[in-house]
Amino acid sequence: MSYQISNLESDLQVWRGIDAEKIQELEEKVEFLLELIESYKLELCYKNYELEEIKQELSYTNQELCAALNPKLTINEAMELTKKLLASDKPTEDVLVELLTAIYSSW
Repeated sequence: MSYQISNLESDLQVWRGIDAEKIQELEEKVEFLLELIESYKLELCYKNYELEEIKQELSYTNQELCAALNPKLTINEAMELTKKLLASDKPTEDVLVELLTAIYSSW
């Protein structure tokens, strides 16, 4: 591999071509972009916070909905169900499966 040493004089010519006004303009653009990035970061943090609030609200609503759609079986209802199941001609193991399914699905 061979490396070529750049011509320092030509490099200096390029830098001399950028005057103070252009440098100031570039610095202002960089500062503006940094502020814009910071603003977007803050907005992203706020949106993440809102998202977490919505997730919590959704979870709570889901719990309420599940409770409303699956009302708990009271002890009296469980006893009535047991009587009905035992009075049927179903095998004991089927009766137990139905009863336990009803009880556990309500919790």
